[in-house]
Amino acid sequence: MSAGRIPQAFIDEVLLRTDIVDLIDARVKLKRAGKNYAACCPFHQEKSPSFTVNREKQFYYCFGCGASGNALSFLIEHDRLEFIDGLKQLAGHAGMSLPETREAGGSQRDSQQPLFDALDAAAKYFEQQLRQAPARDRAVSYLKMRGVTGAVAKHFRLGYAPPGWDNLLQDLGKDPVAHERLLQAGLLIRNEQRNSVYDAMRDRVIFPIRDFRGRVIAFGGRVLNDDKPKYLNSPESPVFHKGQELYGLYEARQSGKLTRLLVVEGYMDVVALAQNGIPEAVATLGTATSTTHIERLFRVVSEVVFCFDGDNAGRRAAWRALENALPALKDGVSARFLFLPDGEDPDSLVRREGPALFRARIDADAVPLTEQLFKHLSEDLSLGSLEGRSKLANDALPLLAQVPESLFKTLLLQRLSELTELSVEVIEKQLGQRAAQKVAQQQQAATDSAQYNTQSHAGMTAASLADEPYWAHMPDDDADPMPWLQHDDHEHSAPPKFGQRKGFSRDAKFSRNDNKPAFNQRRERTQPPALRSLSAQTIRLMLQAPTLARSWPEDLLLTLDDPESGVLHALLNDLKLDPERSLAALLGSWHGTPEGDALAAIAAEAWLLTPSDPEVEARHLTYRLRLRALELEADRLNKQLQLTPDRNTLQALTDIKRQHAELQRQAASESTT
Repeated sequence: MSAGRIPQAFIDEVLLRTDIVDLIDARVKLKRAGKNYAACCPFHQEKSPSFTVNREKQFYYCFGCGASGNALSFLIEHDRLEFIDGLKQLAGHAGMSLPETREAGGSQRDSQQPLFDALDAAAKYFEQQLRQAPARDRAVSYLKMRGVTGAVAKHFRLGYAPPGWDNLLQDLGKDPVAHERLLQAGLLIRNEQRNSVYDAMRDRVIFPIRDFRGRVIAFGGRVLNDDKPKYLNSPESPVFHKGQELYGLYEARQSGKLTRLLVVEGYMDVVALAQNGIPEAVATLGTATSTTHIERLFRVVSEVVFCFDGDNAGRRAAWRALENALPALKDGVSARFLFLPDGEDPDSLVRREGPALFRARIDADAVPLTEQLFKHLSEDLSLGSLEGRSKLANDALPLLAQVPESLFKTLLLQRLSELTELSVEVIEKQLGQRAAQKVAQQQQAATDSAQYNTQSHAGMTAASLADEPYWAHMPDDDADPMPWLQHDDHEHSAPPKFGQRKGFSRDAKFSRNDNKPAFNQRRERTQPPALRSLSAQTIRLMLQAPTLARSWPEDLLLTLDDPESGVLHALLNDLKLDPERSLAALLGSWHGTPEGDALAAIAAEAWLLTPSDPEVEARHLTYRLRLRALELEADRLNKQLQLTPDRNTLQALTDIKRQHAELQRQAASESTT
């Protein structure tokens, strides 16, 4: 697990002293509903309550929008707090305070502190070089030309990497431990062929990238000559994931209470806007604005304005941002798009017209997401014709399907109704039919792929294998997750025969008026998306039967290659040490990390899906994991055959097939006993 956590003992104690029902009831009025408590969800608009709180498990879940978590995550999401602030508040109510060692360590593992120390030392080195390096004049001249003052440079911790191949190496990299940390951070690069190590950043203005607590996690570098690339970013590391981080967010939050954030394209745009009295700008790190980025921004402010060049490239970037914003939209937030005049960027424009006019431009010219959405889709269409309106509806429906259920989505559907002259009821029916078709297609694809071809390979040549890979018809690892589980108002039937697919029933606990489907039905889910991988299935089982972790075969973990495998490894390590830890404690210790988000999603489904016999389910999983290992080996052998036809390799592939078929027979036999 790459991201870290606050010490477990402290998190556990805070959660033990907190009652989630009391915490939520103080903000959202709860009503008793059997052994649980219910309310209208505070995270999306609804008429009938789908938000439930379980006191026993100290856990909440919304059947409408999927929001889930424990007392700490609720406080963070509802009150829009960062992790450490939410923990401080929760601890304060419990009569506890965060020790300085833990506050300083925050939500990162102690094991990552040496990496943070190395990154901070590098930032100080670059800052020093901006003041003292013999070649500093070029960097200073560049910053002055862009209007950057010393105070702003200090605020952003701007620095300079002098020319030369080993300046940082010689200054900070002689110590073996520091050397390895700098390699891990991507600040040093090892040339394996030449057996040499050199600096990654050379003759560049340096922009330290900081996390929400101000710790340096990576760097960006702007070249001062004609070298390529113009901008260079640190690679991914245990503390840096570029698809989740935003440059300038920490600095923007230091400026005071924010009401909106401006998303721009580059480091200098952020710095220049701050220099000119507009501190609320952030930038993505060489990637398109992702849904993760947008969700993070909406936790801080209710309005996000995307600022792009007005050329074709800028409009393409805006459209990608719009598409990725749709799943993050909910009531109470807004996204707008500002397109700048040709040849201008935020840096040049704010320096030319000043901050007052720039802010006025945002207020007057930024286009609401709804307007931009339908404007883009309607380009080159004649809405006066049946064909034009039909195409608009056809193009819009898959996009609108991504928007969470809310009043905002209702208004989007109404706007589409106005443009196409289709009734809202017809549009909603089409959305439902498309969702059902998609689910049916996924089910059919999974069923088809699960029909493993057991015919012998006798007479098969390497050439024929190359034409159609032997393993092409093997079931994918996410094709048939937990086929023996059936969801029926929280009760579960006995497992069907191995490989037999059963979907989840549509019986819902909460229903809407006006003959609309129940929340579970509205979500159009036959299986929880979080449980599609083998790792996620194993995580779900461990959450329901944590004592299984102590006896889980280590060799099975080697076969896992899905996104949740890292979370599973960390979870098993935790449960082996303490299988009695509560779900709330586990969620609290990992909250605020990408792995924690994945665990929370799986935990929400785990709450709903209790295995009828954990031991039986564990045996089914071990079969599937061993089958997966054989599939991976078959893939490797098939690729080898395609490159170099060989009888021995073909024989090995045939043996793998026999092993796979035998293992399938064993699994099927056990499922019937």
